[in-house]
Amino acid sequence: MSRKLILGNVILTITVSVLLLTAACSTEADQTRNTRTTSGSGDSTAPAAANDNQRDNALVRVVAAMPNGRAVDVLADDRVVFSDLDYKTVTEYRELPDDRFTFRVRPAGQAGSQPLAENSEGLSSGSHYTLVAYDKPDGKVELVAFSDNLTPPPSGKAKVRIIHAAPEIGDVDVYAVGRDTLFTGINSGSESSYSDVDPMEVTLQIRPEGKSNALLSVNKVQFEAGKVYTIVVVGHAQGSPPLETLRIEDRFLGTPSSRIQ
Repeated sequence: MSRKLILGNVILTITVSVLLLTAACSTEADQTRNTRTTSGSGDSTAPAAANDNQRDNALVRVVAAMPNGRAVDVLADDRVVFSDLDYKTVTEYRELPDDRFTFRVRPAGQAGSQPLAENSEGLSSGSHYTLVAYDKPDGKVELVAFSDNLTPPPSGKAKVRIIHAAPEIGDVDVYAVGRDTLFTGINSGSESSYSDVDPMEVTLQIRPEGKSNALLSVNKVQFEAGKVYTIVVVGHAQGSPPLETLRIEDRFLGTPSSRIQ
């Protein structure tokens, strides 16, 4: 084999190795960044996924989306993990072992009461989860677990998903007025996939699936580059409290982001 061919193979091998190492480092960097969550309930910092993976822990938070005025506790098996949650509360992330738990919702402070809802979920180390408790049209409480994808969006983009916790209104589409449709056909008690979007300030409209009339319009909703957003639809279509959205913003500490002026 000629020296030129040997040298070419060596250069190719080195190049491939560098590319693989760069990709691995990028993935590791994504996993080791702490995140800060902002919602109507305030700010909280979540440990990095890689740190919890090393400790065999998962990270869990709760959204209290029951518009009937009841404060609740949320238990993992028989242990209270989140206490005295009022309507529209978004908790910070808490660490739990990577195990299977039966999560239960019960009236706040009533240790002997029957659970309002329960859900058995297996947790994976290093993963993030959002538990959403909401009222069904028959008045019963539903507790659903959603997996959170907190890897950063592509450069110059934001990442958005919708959680539908207002079952009275049926399946919905979500529009950014004057821009593209963001999501279609979101079933009650479910979530959309995450979507990468351009940074923008828009009016969001929640519409019945396939219809043009707006059930809810939310003005001046900002999506900033480098951040991950969860929009939770809550409330009643008729009566009080009204239909509205909770905007949960997860951002990566130490990562610059663009802001809409």
